[in-house]
Amino acid sequence: MQFQERELTPGASPRHLYGAEIRRQRKLVDMSLVALADILGYSRVHVSRFETAERAIPPDLPPKLDVAFGTNGIFVAMYELIKNEVFPDFVRRYMDFESKSIRMRKYVSSTIPGLLQTPGYALAALRAGQTTATDEKIREDVEARLSRQAILARDNPPHLLAVLDEAVLRRPVGSPSTMAEQLRHLLTIGESPRLILQVVPFAHGAHAIMGGSLTLLTQDDGTQTAYLEGSHTGQLIESIAAVTEYELAYDLVRASSLTQEASAAMIHAAIKEYEACGQRLV
Repeated sequence: MQFQERELTPGASPRHLYGAEIRRQRKLVDMSLVALADILGYSRVHVSRFETAERAIPPDLPPKLDVAFGTNGIFVAMYELIKNEVFPDFVRRYMDFESKSIRMRKYVSSTIPGLLQTPGYALAALRAGQTTATDEKIREDVEARLSRQAILARDNPPHLLAVLDEAVLRRPVGSPSTMAEQLRHLLTIGESPRLILQVVPFAHGAHAIMGGSLTLLTQDDGTQTAYLEGSHTGQLIESIAAVTEYELAYDLVRASSLTQEASAAMIHAAIKEYEACGQRLV
């Protein structure tokens, strides 16, 4: 049976417009889905779903499209308009501040910050938090989350001070091998001079930011912004007085954290425990 291309709806969203432009360019050069799929390194089904906006555009695709069609960077430029579409509105506004920050201070109570997650950990965390989501939706969310990590790989990345509650190390997300891989990744990136990684131990007891996560962002003009995040919600705070209060809370928690060296030692110990657990399960 002959494959029937589905009708496109470019006005539905920026992602639908992106897909329609892929098909338009493909038709202009009289190229079949199969031929384009071979050039891009994706299956025909994947390319068809890119065109119909059923699948998110992965970050490696735009430059390949520009090469395939000779479009001189159009698809790369358009990708900037759609890459964050998968995120809720409140997250996209935060990400705008995040992308322009020169300094980030984070405290997380239960999970590794998204900017520091491995693919395996991100997959397990998103699957646990979206029990009814399809595998396709989870894959899209993983790709979107990992794409945000580009901010740490740019020429002049922000300074990042990350304080992890000990629970972040102790609560398994995914398999023991997934956790061991994630914690080894923390130690590797922790060697960067622009990243300070510390752990606040259980022994410290209660503190002002328990039960949630806090990010403090500093822009190059000195503007400070706070972002409070729960499992499914987020709140961006721009009031100078409120941000000052959260800065104090963050400073107190960080002052009670282990040194970088002691934090690394605790992470090493956790890795050994997960590795031993994984061996017992084999």
